[in-house]
Amino acid sequence: MTEEVRKYAEKRIIESNIRMVPGHYPEFDNKEQVDRFMEMSAKMSELACRSQEGFRANIIDLTDVDLNEYLSLLERLKRNKENVSLELLTTKYQKSYEQLKEKLGSMTKEILQDIVLSGLQIEQTQAKEKYTEINTAIRESGILDKVSHAVFHQQDADQVLEYAGQLREIVHRIVKGCEENAS
Repeated sequence: MTEEVRKYAEKRIIESNIRMVPGHYPEFDNKEQVDRFMEMSAKMSELACRSQEGFRANIIDLTDVDLNEYLSLLERLKRNKENVSLELLTTKYQKSYEQLKEKLGSMTKEILQDIVLSGLQIEQTQAKEKYTEINTAIRESGILDKVSHAVFHQQDADQVLEYAGQLREIVHRIVKGCEENAS
């Protein structure tokens, strides 16, 4: 790659906000190859964003929780933590602070249950065994701790929905294994 093409590629990559380690760029023969690479990278990024948005929309459709209220409560918790000392939150404002956390915990639990259990069918004869297997897999995944952190430390609803999707995959994979074994 010529010095001129290398500089052009670096400039285009920096302008695009694509993260690449300098010196690890593809070998470009000319500026047109750089432009094609940048166009392809932009399209791939757009597709990835669209698929993530589609994933989120599909996950959101699985819960009856009012997500606007949930987001509002998460924002209120965030503002409280940023603007009020923990001492005041746990003394003077203890009752309302605890109510807010309880409401968020309850809504989070409902979101997880709605998303994970939607469309789930387990044969009654295998239910006890599958419930045990599911509970063990959920506990061992550590996802519930991550959900708690996302709610109470980060106030990040997108992260909660992502973790709910991961739990759903775990649970449905276990049940699907059950169906395959029954066949």
